Amino acid sequence: MSNSLSLIDTWVKAAVEHNTVKIRYYSGPIKNEITDREIEPDFIIANDNWRDFGCGGFCRLRNQPRVFNIEGILDWKITENKYTPNPNGRWRELKAYYQRNNLDKIQPL
Repeated sequence: MSNSLSLIDTWVKAAVEHNTVKIRYYSGPIKNEITDREIEPDFIIANDNWRDFGCGGFCRLRNQPRVFNIEGILDWKITENKYTPNPNGRWRELKAYYQRNNLDKIQPL
């Protein structure tokens, strides 16, 4: 997997356009496992300067909503797979960032 977009831009673009994201995820030192997952991105939890954040969405591997620590996301890529967003999801909150950064004009690799 490789992507020309940053993790934040990838997550936002995929969430607003309703494409899944494939990630390679390191669970941390307790489980100490690396898994490949397909996520339906929904939201980002961030501080004011966007330096510390977590990525939230529906994990198809675990079949439930999850929040992913960005330090554990080793690789990421937007897929062509579409999904129906949660009608109560928070992806709409990402539209301003999407528009401000012209993500509609960027085609991922």
